[in-house]
Amino acid sequence: MWAFFRMMLSAALTALAVPFYLRWAGEQSEAQIDKMQQAVHFTPGAEAPVPSEVIAGAIGLGISHFAVARALRLGWLEAFVSLLFGLAIGLFVFIYRMLGEEES
Repeated sequence: MWAFFRMMLSAALTALAVPFYLRWAGEQSEAQIDKMQQAVHFTPGAEAPVPSEVIAGAIGLGISHFAVARALRLGWLEAFVSLLFGLAIGLFVFIYRMLGEEES
């Protein structure tokens, strides 16, 4: 019973962080596309398509999830399952909010 509660708490914390990360990553990628379009006439291929900050943020999100899972005394399998649940719920919330913004 308590293991399930700890696993869902870990998933909920990840689900809270994922929509904010996805919005931020989208803004960073849009800014990177603008940089790539400006640089295309002078130095083709000089700008990376995915900014390194976005990759570092994804790694940080994963590491922080597993750090919280360790603090909650979850095993590796439980931590991985809670990561999958958290990502799925966070992605659902992100898509739901994006669809709501399109309608209004």
